[in-house]
Amino acid sequence: MLVVCVSSTDSVVVSCADVMLIAFGATTTGSVSTTQEIEYAGRLAARASAWAETYLGYPLTLQVYSETLAGYGGPEIMLSRTPLVRVLRFFDSTATCEATAICSSDFRVEDAAAGLLSRDGGWRWTNDRREGETPFNLGLAGAYLPGRETRPWLIEYVAGYRVTGSTVTCMGVSSGHDAYTTQATLPDDIVQGVAVRAAEFYANPMGVTSRRVGDLAVTYGSADAGPTGAAAILEPYRRLV
Repeated sequence: MLVVCVSSTDSVVVSCADVMLIAFGATTTGSVSTTQEIEYAGRLAARASAWAETYLGYPLTLQVYSETLAGYGGPEIMLSRTPLVRVLRFFDSTATCEATAICSSDFRVEDAAAGLLSRDGGWRWTNDRREGETPFNLGLAGAYLPGRETRPWLIEYVAGYRVTGSTVTCMGVSSGHDAYTTQATLPDDIVQGVAVRAAEFYANPMGVTSRRVGDLAVTYGSADAGPTGAAAILEPYRRLV
């Protein structure tokens, strides 16, 4: 089970100025910009940011999560949300009143981008033995059945990218620690991809693939050509589960 405990106040990951520069060829301080254009650029930025999260398959901005995980007996365990910024609390049971807290010295962050945590003693396999059950009619009573793992490992953590000036509140306390409030960590490629998608929304708000006016025909893309435009920029960052 994955629960969002606290969300970042940032939901738009590209500035209005970047959208205006790419979509309109103007800036918010330029004489050609109007109030309506600035407001529209802001809506395009919000729409493109939401599209990017859907396309990539995970939230981009900082959030605090509570997640229960299954163990498979190996040395590593994987979180659902990335990139991992900080582990707040870790227990060996979902009943925290009876659980044993796992100290930060007892595990390591092997890969923050992939959300991998490792432990020398491994993570015990959480598949309960089912007495009297016979899987696949093979006569194997009392076997461990696939897909029956329980999720006793409870972890609370911060994951996501920081947008410039972003702050996240953890456990009801706003922290000034560098893990929560620093300069942006959002990759430039993602920012660029979102800005390009906003420009695509501006140029083609109806989402049509082609247009014809008299002898002039314009094709915006083909489903058989693979990712193009903003999608091609963001493709390396997709996480498909």
